[in-house]
Amino acid sequence: MKENKAMNQGKYKDKLLTLDEAAKYLRIGKSTLYECVSKCRIRYYKPPRGKILFNIDDLDSWLDKSEIPVGTVK
Repeated sequence: MKENKAMNQGKYKDKLLTLDEAAKYLRIGKSTLYECVSKCRIRYYKPPRGKILFNIDDLDSWLDKSEIPVGTVK
């Protein structure tokens, strides 16, 4: 998680991310991120006639609350 927060200081600072960018930032698949969105597990924004966007702070907050212990993904 510290690594992602460090990225927050770089190119992602004060930025809304597209679904592709958010999935890459979180290091999860786009389908997994879609599932989180559909189940309202992660906050997102959808402007009228726009694509789904994610705020970097919301992604970091979701990571902090994640139930998946670090190091258990195979």
